[in-house]
Amino acid sequence: MRGLIGSFAILPLGDLLELLSRRGLAGTLTCERGTVRKIVQLSGGKAVGASSNDTRDQLGQLLVNFNHLDETALQRAIETQEETHVRLGRVLTMTGQVSAEVLRDVLAIKVRETLLDVFLWESGIFRFDDAPPAAVDEFDAEVTIVDVLREAEFRTTAWSAFRGEFPSGAGTLEVDDAKVPPSLTSDTVDGRLLQLAREGSTIDDLGLALRATDFHLYQRLYALSRQGIIRPAPARFSSGILARNQLSLAELLEQARGLLADGLADEAELVASRAVALAPTSGEAHDLLVEAERLLAQALRTDLLEPGRVARRSMDMQALAGLKLSNVDKYLLSRCDGQRTVKQLAQLAPLRELDVLKALKRLADGGVVELG
Repeated sequence: MRGLIGSFAILPLGDLLELLSRRGLAGTLTCERGTVRKIVQLSGGKAVGASSNDTRDQLGQLLVNFNHLDETALQRAIETQEETHVRLGRVLTMTGQVSAEVLRDVLAIKVRETLLDVFLWESGIFRFDDAPPAAVDEFDAEVTIVDVLREAEFRTTAWSAFRGEFPSGAGTLEVDDAKVPPSLTSDTVDGRLLQLAREGSTIDDLGLALRATDFHLYQRLYALSRQGIIRPAPARFSSGILARNQLSLAELLEQARGLLADGLADEAELVASRAVALAPTSGEAHDLLVEAERLLAQALRTDLLEPGRVARRSMDMQALAGLKLSNVDKYLLSRCDGQRTVKQLAQLAPLRELDVLKALKRLADGGVVELG
């Protein structure tokens, strides 16, 4: 089945995995939606490895998410990995930061969550190549496809309930403090979640601040909602959003092409993103976004990464409190202490490198951050 290519709109991931598993095929399954790419190695009805350009799927982020590492230890391990070219997991076990058992458990979570996230895609393309997977490492995890399919079926039902309660990640929450039990202190995950909600964080911002996967975040939100502790805040209508979405796909594509031709990669990226959001299955929109992001990332890396620049807040915390900042901004500003380089910030943040660089450039242009 070499070179099998298709669309999830025609052949859903569940049906595809069942077909590959039933035939016992070994190879590489690549799944793409927009600029997100996830790759899973399959062998004999099992997923034996996964990689992704979604930072939340990466091993280091998962280890921090599950409190097996802190950011300082992760940064040291990444630096050792770059010097030695040894896999991150092996670096962590060799230095005693993480046990082999914990590493295998988290790698299994990585493989499972990488696949389960694709089940949520309503569009996207896939490619399966039946070349044998790379040699199995002693720390590689194995996840049976049958177990993934069962979990996906359960999550489909769960997501229906979650979305019924919380339709959009862009929404904010209201907290009924009278119903918050004393056990939910600020040092608990739910306690921190509630504090961020009180501060006006959106649900998407909560996921970033807590380093939580989407499913586990909404699972916590739903449980708190069932207890009457939180509820969605009333939605605010924005006429600006409506106005920005009035252009047709053809107009957006033409605009993006023109901006790329003029060398305006940052503006082209914004327009191409809107085109992909409007038509997720459009190959031209996808290609324009990929090219715009490539050119924008190249320019930002040259400006921010290659000189080894250091990021430092140029305003004190009291002044920052008066600014309207997203949780992405707050997260990055909390780490712009003049000690970490921009490269280190990009490696540690649970965000794409491009999103980190865009945010730091915007904060620097606004005088909030100094880049030395």
